[in-house]
Amino acid sequence: MKPNIAGRLHATLDLLDEGFALYRRSFTSFVLVGLAWLTPIAIATGLLIANAERLGPGWFIVIFLAGLILMLPLLIYLIGGLSRAANAAIEGRPIDLHEALALHPGVVAKAGCFTVTYGILMQFVSSLLGIVCICPLYVMGGIASVALVAAPDSSGVVQAVLLIVIGLLFTGMYLLGFIIGGIGYSSLLYALQPWLIERLRFGEAMERSVDLIRFRLRRNLLAWGLSALLVFAVGIPVSLAVGVLIPLPALLLLGEESLFAQGIAGTAWLLGLALVLPPWLISMTLLYRRNLAARSGADLARRVAAWRENADS
Repeated sequence: MKPNIAGRLHATLDLLDEGFALYRRSFTSFVLVGLAWLTPIAIATGLLIANAERLGPGWFIVIFLAGLILMLPLLIYLIGGLSRAANAAIEGRPIDLHEALALHPGVVAKAGCFTVTYGILMQFVSSLLGIVCICPLYVMGGIASVALVAAPDSSGVVQAVLLIVIGLLFTGMYLLGFIIGGIGYSSLLYALQPWLIERLRFGEAMERSVDLIRFRLRRNLLAWGLSALLVFAVGIPVSLAVGVLIPLPALLLLGEESLFAQGIAGTAWLLGLALVLPPWLISMTLLYRRNLAARSGADLARRVAAWRENADS
């Protein structure tokens, strides 16, 4: 492994470790921020499920469309609250729930516009990367499958090798797609930081987002990919455990068709999401602050000041 690659990997792992340490240290505060977002959604979901039979199909469609429209600003509020909480934890300040959730509607609107624009570009780039990186694996897997079908009389060793190759190719295809998607969503959370934790005008926030995406791009790509993989690797089991174990007694007692049991199940899945998201946001906030300090020279100035203090002493 080359020294620069080893250095990037070490810095990224150090960043992720610091992010999880901050999450453990302020676990209750981060969960409260997530629950502040979860509670109104859980109440609205419960009311909708409880009155589903009374609502006609027309009202149900209207409510569903309204939920889709409100989904983006609600997610912006959640991301902004967790980012501000992470920023306070990084600075060593206590996390204030009111301060973390006090996002001005204008900030949410600007961040939402940026999210839609960036999301479209992200999907375009992800599709191109998928064509370049995933399609060759798909073609090779198809060729291996055709070879396996076309040679039914081949030896067992050859068939076993072909099956292993096919399994590896298709596993690599899905894993690569997962990594590309994770990089895209991590980069979005990273790019939203100037909009949510800084008090910048629209043009200034846009310029800073673009500049810090390009700054140390290879290190950023590594951090985006590893943070998404780590959060998903830990988060999927946690979400499954929370989403399955919590509503299980109600589902067993009341049955799967019970609206009350379904409401508990939906709330449990939202709770799992609230538990999984904070480490991801903390890591992206840490990465943003480190890159901002390095680009502005604040990191170098701090090192020079520390060196002078050591030299004087």
